Formats: sequence, structure tokens, C-alpha cells
Amino acid sequence: MSIDVKVYDNGDHTCIVWLPSDEKPIPGCRGFTIQSKRTRAGQQSTTYCHGFVGFTATDKLDPNNPWKFPVQRYLWWDYSVQPGDIVQYTVIPVTRDSSNNLMLANDLASPATPAMTISGQSTDHIASYFNKGIVASQWVSRALANPAYEGQKISAIVQKLGDALRNGLSGLLRPAILKLLQDVKAANGKIYAALYELNDPELIAGMVALGKNCNLLLGNGAFKPPSNDENAAIRAQLKPQINVYDRIVTGAHFAHNKFVVFCDADGKPQKVLTGSTNWTCSGLCTQANNGLIIDDPGVAQDYLDAWNRYHAAGNAYPPTLAAANSTSTTYTVDGCKITPWFVPTQQAQDLDYARKLINAAKEGILFLFFNPGTFQPDSTPEKWTLLQNILNRHHQENNAYYNPNLYIKGVVNQEIPSLTEPPAQGKKPPNSSMDPTVPTPAPVALYSSGIEPPQRLGHDVLVPANIKSQFANWEQELLGASMVNIHSKVIVLDPFGENPVVMTGSHNLGFKASSENDDNLAIVEGNAPLAAAYAINIIAIFQTYRWNSYVGANQKSPEMWHGLVDNDQWQASYLQGDSLAEINFWLGEVAAPPPAQAATAAAAAPGTPPTSGITTAAPVSAPATPVGAPATRVSTPASHSRSKAHTVSVRAHRPAAAAKTSKPAAKPIKPAHGTGNAAPKKGKR
Repeated sequence: MSIDVKVYDNGDHTCIVWLPSDEKPIPGCRGFTIQSKRTRAGQQSTTYCHGFVGFTATDKLDPNNPWKFPVQRYLWWDYSVQPGDIVQYTVIPVTRDSSNNLMLANDLASPATPAMTISGQSTDHIASYFNKGIVASQWVSRALANPAYEGQKISAIVQKLGDALRNGLSGLLRPAILKLLQDVKAANGKIYAALYELNDPELIAGMVALGKNCNLLLGNGAFKPPSNDENAAIRAQLKPQINVYDRIVTGAHFAHNKFVVFCDADGKPQKVLTGSTNWTCSGLCTQANNGLIIDDPGVAQDYLDAWNRYHAAGNAYPPTLAAANSTSTTYTVDGCKITPWFVPTQQAQDLDYARKLINAAKEGILFLFFNPGTFQPDSTPEKWTLLQNILNRHHQENNAYYNPNLYIKGVVNQEIPSLTEPPAQGKKPPNSSMDPTVPTPAPVALYSSGIEPPQRLGHDVLVPANIKSQFANWEQELLGASMVNIHSKVIVLDPFGENPVVMTGSHNLGFKASSENDDNLAIVEGNAPLAAAYAINIIAIFQTYRWNSYVGANQKSPEMWHGLVDNDQWQASYLQGDSLAEINFWLGEVAAPPPAQAATAAAAAPGTPPTSGITTAAPVSAPATPVGAPATRVSTPASHSRSKAHTVSVRAHRPAAAAKTSKPAAKPIKPAHGTGNAAPKKGKR
């Protein structure tokens, strides 16, 4: 018997997945511990990634033998890593000896995984960074044990530069953005930013330091009265110091972009930062967000061209804006394909491009959504949200894209008046929030299937435990705006397959955004390390919420899981059915394809007609590896595979770097169907 192991990292944490190679229970196994050998700043250490409960209520963690709190599962996270660490992991079963003492079954341990250098840099010119946010409830709860925070408001704490909680909540995202600003200043370069909201003092200082080399196209945010310009104060403050250009939109529109183009001293674009992060204290610290950095002049020029289009539009939405946005260009960067989309478009061409990829996914789809929009009727699939397209993959009737074996996991955070948004002083709240006959809405939903209804979570699950138990005023505060905990807009397709795909940006991934907002969506195809980085961010958030929900619902039940099972029977439920399929998905095992659909099946979503089918794009061939290139960076990201004989870590099989390719000719995308849709009421985006 051997143990297969795979390790993924995204700079913020590692995700370790393992399974006995014969997929059978290990006799006498009380769980597993993960031995971590780490080199940090030249210093080597050996520690254990362990659980947080023992076998009885009186068990206390032994700091000298933390492995005695094993984990009874096959997937775990290591949040103790830092960028630059070199780590190796060994998964070791924990058993009992003849005297009933816990022992390490080293003879059954996995081999050590290949050395991995922790980094947010997925490939040479593509990097992703994440914050922690309030969603990291266990980490936040432990941090709040510090009595220094008692009586303080979280909204005030996250504005304090240098505060440990602010720095911790902002994760690697804040320093990554600050470094971009510092680097462009050192090079006497310029930036062109398009932002929806702006109030973070540290990011503002970084922009001001650039002086007139900073060009900011600033929207008006969430239309807060009386001026309907959420950014009015900072706009007035910054205009004497940097170049501020107004984008004050009205009606159903949002100037919702969050991207920055970084140029050299001659004004030539070099790289771009996009993602979901508003440049606010809450965007950096309390909401779960991501940042994607693409270091490529062609892609950066595409974003600068879009910046100029939005700037030229003033406060309006002329037809020329949507017309120019309705085609896209695909670029080759690090051996993968990057297609930036900007909206509004004329006929949701951006969504049509994304739908074709969703319909082509073979193994799994993971996602984070914020305000994806209302579900549209089956009769108008061209107006569906992308969430509908994802869930549709599990619907059999008249669906050429049906795949019951497709792994689906995701989290949706929906903005709800008077729940995720604090009520306006003295104003009558919506009837639905007060009517006792209307069920209480749930701001977060967990999806594990396109068939089973999502698990809907109330605020008790979303507020970290120490906030509820020690800081009642914090809980009240989190019942307001900070209840927007998931702000990332991300879809990951087949992260361990032949054509992994990441979609992210400011785009809320629905028809309203596509047809009426300023937004951007970067679609990256064929970059396995990037897809893995986003996938483990998503599953960590999903698992956190699912566990919190379980605890909240069952904490008083005598049958609830209160500690470790002191026998080997705990393994049985994991090593069969959907649980085993999930582990194999994370190990890179491909599920059996569904039965072929009839050629006459009717299309249930826009895209390639079902009678002709959809095939994934062919993998990009790997360029030659330059001599002496660093082994921990890659040009062509390899797809993942499970090895029965050896452990596999993501970066262990990455080829080395090659030079960037030049911008190819534009490739117009065929338009999808559809024109308009009723606009919802203005709100936080």
C-alpha cells in the first residue's frame, strides 16, 4: 500500500490532497498528520499540519507532539507558509500501538513531495494574489482573541496603516498592489487606472506619490445620495495632486471597472492588474477578493485601449463604446491564451465566449459569484447568468451539454437590502425584510450540484465566532455592509484537465453587467498553475462555510461530530461514492464521461449548436526550454496528472520559461444573441 499525494499552492496557502493508492481503508488508522519540512530564509524546520480537536473533550494539544491531533479526512490546508518558503510534505497515518498509545505509522507514510517554492507567481508573466477577508473565520476568530480590539469597530481597524489585523486580512493582495505602485514610481512610469470605488489610505498614498504620472478614471460607485457620487470627497481631494477624469454614470449603469495599466517612462504599457478588488478598506480586508497580474505589453495595451474608450465616452454610453467592445483579441502569454473582454457589448459576446468554454468543461467547475443577477427564463438562454449555464450542465432534459459526473462546487454571495446593506437612517425598509410571512433571505448559498438546491446560509454562519461571543457591536456591524463577504467573481473550469480555464475580473458574470456596465473579464486558457491557485482559494472558502454551517446547525445535538473517532471506521464514508469522486477530482483523476447525447437534442444555452458539438481548444505546444532557466517558473503550464507510484506537486513538473510572444492579429468573436434586459436597482457592486 502506498499513498498518493498532490500539493497545490497560491502563495497564500498550500492545499494537500492524498489517498491510499488502492483506495481502501488503512487498518487501525485514526487519521493522518502532515509532516512539513520547510526552509525559510535559509533556516530549516520540521513541523506538523494537524487538526484542532482530539479524541475526547479533555484532550489538549501537545505542542511537542501536535500530530496526536490528526485530521480525519483526505484534504487539508497549510496557512503557515509564506512566499519564498521551500516546503515538502509527507502524509503519515496515525495509529495505536499494542499499549493503545497513539503512534506515527512511518512505514505507511507517503514519500516526501517534491520541493515547492511558495509563490503567487503562477508562471513567468502571470501571477494571482488573494486576501483572507472575514470569510477566513477560524483565523479571524483567533486574531480577535486579542483584548486590544475589544470595543473597536472593524471598519476603523482596517483603516489603520500597519495594524496587524489589517495586514492579516489583506493577505498578499495589498502588498502586491503596493509593490506595483512602488515599482512604477521607481521607473518614472505612468499608470492608467479605472476604478469603481476608492478610499483606502495606503493605496491612495501610492497613487499620490506618482503625481501627474497617475491617470485615474474614477466612477461614482454605488450612487449614494445626495450627490449620487460615492467618491465625491476623494475625487475633490485628489484632483490637485493626480490626473482625475470623471466617469459619472446614471440610470441603470455602473462604472464598475477595477483595473490598472502600468506603463514605462515612455508611456508604453507593460503590465496590467485586474480582478475583483475595489480599492477600498473593505475591498482589501473584509471581503474575499483576488488580483490578477498579467505582465505582457500586448495584453496591457488592450486594457489601455479600453481605458481610452471609457475616457472618451465621458459620462455616457455611446453606441461606439459597445461596438468596440464587441470583439476581442486573444494573446499568447507563457504558452497559454488570454482573452480580455470589456463591456458593455452589443449582444453579450463576452458571455457567449464564456458559455462555450463552460459547455466544454469535462471534469469540474468551481466558482465564486457576487450578485450574479436574477435567473432568466429557459426560453431566453442568451440572457442567462453564467451561474445558470454552470448549473445547466447537470440538467439532462433537451441538453447536449449534460454531464452528471461533472464536479461542481461554488459559493454565491447575493446582496440583500437591510441584510447585507444597512438600512438608511429613518427610511422605510423593504416590505420583504419586515413581513413575517416572507422567509428570511440568505446572503450566501453553497452549490454542490445543478440539481440539488443550494445550501443557504444565514448571518450566524458568516460571522466569526469570537465576534458573536465577545464583540456584540462587531456582529451588529457585520450585519450591515460587511456582510458582503464574497466579492470575487471567478469561474475555474477543469483546473487539472487538458484545458484549464480561469475567468475573473470586475464582471459580475450576468447579462445586466454585460449589457449596461463598465466591466472587464480576463479569460485565461491553458494555465494549469493559475487554475489550481484559484481552485484552492474557492474550495477553502466553500469548506469554511460548509463547516461553519454544520456546527451552527448541530452544536447542541448529541449526535453531532464533537471530536475524532477512535477507530478506523471514519474512513469508510470518504472512500466511496461522491466523497471518493471528489478526492479523485483533486488528485487529477478524470471521471467517466456521460453517455453520448442524441444528435437531435435541443440547445439549452447559447454557443456552438449542439448538433455539431463543442470541443475544447487544443493545448498550446511547449516552446523549447532555455538553458539555465529556473526550474520553479514555467512558460507552458503543464496539465496535472495523478501518479500511482509517486507523489506529485504542481510545480514539480513545470517546464522552464521562454520569451514573451508578440501581440497577434485581432480575432473577432462571433456575436451571440440578445440585446437588452431590465435593470435592477442601484446598489453596492
